[in-house]
Amino acid sequence: MDLPDGILPHLGGNPETLFSQVAERIASAIVSGAVPPGALIPDESVLGTHVPVSRSVYREAVKFLAGKGLIESRPRSGTRASPVSSWNLLDPDVLRWQLRAGGNEKFINDLYELRAFIEPNVARLAAERRTPQQAEALMRAYEGMASTPPMTPENTRFDLAFHETLIDSCGNQALMCLRSMVMTTLMWALGLQHGKTAQDYAAALADHKRVAEAVARKDGATASAIMIVLVNDALHETLEMFRRARERHKLATAAE
Repeated sequence: MDLPDGILPHLGGNPETLFSQVAERIASAIVSGAVPPGALIPDESVLGTHVPVSRSVYREAVKFLAGKGLIESRPRSGTRASPVSSWNLLDPDVLRWQLRAGGNEKFINDLYELRAFIEPNVARLAAERRTPQQAEALMRAYEGMASTPPMTPENTRFDLAFHETLIDSCGNQALMCLRSMVMTTLMWALGLQHGKTAQDYAAALADHKRVAEAVARKDGATASAIMIVLVNDALHETLEMFRRARERHKLATAAE
């Protein structure tokens, strides 16, 4: 089975880079539906019609993706794409591939529902357990957000630092293991929001400040309550921006 045109552009570089690129392209084909559940994964000879891929590189890529639940291999059945129910959805690579493939509203709602479970509790624990240095770092991240234009690379860096500091301050190693899921979702959502004005940004910025202040005074209940509002508002905003992006894509496709 061959991959659709565009799934495997020219790959080059050293074997390590080639491995990561082959894994990336096969994974993207699976999560986008170009290679549907149960379909055979193209072997290295088929991949070789696009680029030279050694058998060892191909096998390592397949093994890597099998570990993430995207591929299953059975005797006399071959190597096939797994159903979504088998994917490790919290794996940052799997999450990134799904979001890059475009996602859908159900998936976005699921992610934010998970964030709504995690982040308010993280904020509460951070307020109760943070060190003075962590409280200062959280306020500095907010101040960086406030002092940079919305949705610029600098602003995004401070926004990500705010949420990462909050998670690191909660003092719970199990919750901290979910950092990658939160950060990957946040980075993707921020990427939808280019063109946002200072007025559009004002409410979210004020909520970040209130969370930082609540953490500083060790007010866990308030930090948690504000984080609930912040995550819910982010969901509605992300869905709105997602719908706009989808509509622009439809219009652009129709015009071709």
